[in-house]
Amino acid sequence: MATFRTDAARLAQDWGINLPGVTHYVGERGNAFDAAPVFSAVTAPNSGIPAVINTMVDPQLIRQLITPTKSEEIYGSQKKGDRAIKTVMFPVLESSGYAVAYGDYEQAGDSSANANWVSRQSFPFQTWAKYGDLEAEMMGMGNIDWIAEQRTAGASVLAKQANLINLFGVSGLENYGALNDPSLPAAITASLKTGTATAWTSTSDPNAVYNDFVTLFSDLNKAMMGNIDNQTRVKVVLPSELSPVLTYTNSFGITLEEMLKKSWPNMEIVFLPEAGVTMSGGYTSANVMQMFVPEVDGVETVTTAFTERLTMHRLEQYSTNARQKMSRGGWGTVWKRPMAVAQMVGI
Repeated sequence: MATFRTDAARLAQDWGINLPGVTHYVGERGNAFDAAPVFSAVTAPNSGIPAVINTMVDPQLIRQLITPTKSEEIYGSQKKGDRAIKTVMFPVLESSGYAVAYGDYEQAGDSSANANWVSRQSFPFQTWAKYGDLEAEMMGMGNIDWIAEQRTAGASVLAKQANLINLFGVSGLENYGALNDPSLPAAITASLKTGTATAWTSTSDPNAVYNDFVTLFSDLNKAMMGNIDNQTRVKVVLPSELSPVLTYTNSFGITLEEMLKKSWPNMEIVFLPEAGVTMSGGYTSANVMQMFVPEVDGVETVTTAFTERLTMHRLEQYSTNARQKMSRGGWGTVWKRPMAVAQMVGI
């Protein structure tokens, strides 16, 4: 009678059948029929089902959070030219002259206009979306459209770069940012709060912070030579990290936000991560507040500008992978009326 021990070697060698843990055929060691049958296991002890059987993948894709890109939302956005245009010039006109007392034979008095052009240079930038056939198939098994995700990542990278250029410009070019344009007026320093500290976080008194708004508006009002008042639409840019300051409450239960709304009913307060030290990624060395008039005499005060938002170039197909260049271009931020903005640091 054949035994499993004598057959095991041939089963493995000739047929590739390997049965680890099996020691004998059923019945090889005899059966007892005079009592309830007792069956001995001939396989390895059960350790449960494979883990993959009771594992699932949630269908909702969770993307990692990144700092929001808010430059266009705050300062506006316009298309200027296209990617073949390298320089844009903005004409600036100014009237000049003087008048004297009238006389039939008086020759004095003169009026004239002056024209100047302010130039900006564009900056094109790019990234690549790349993917392989096998990796796309494997990601597909996890219900992830890998090709779409690579392109989404590329668009996100370009948007972040555009936001950075809109706020800080490009070194070496006539391409400036909303926070560092050399034509911006010099920033004034916030008032002292406690001791030698000027930071808003060094106090919980809304009146102390409110006074900084009064000071900055006074500075802006003087620069605008009477073209604004407390009813004028004004936009204030604050660091995102200081948004809790607006909840500061005085002894009458009135918050700082309510105090500001009462004094300047058309004031809009927006928050920009890069205006503060903590969230700027090292680009900002001090917390800054900007207060500006969005529009004067039908002309917008400031705008970001781009040549194109997104260009998807030719798809390059290789044997088992593909890649596609993605590009964008911008002019930075253009302050058309720098006198219509005031700045404060140390808040």
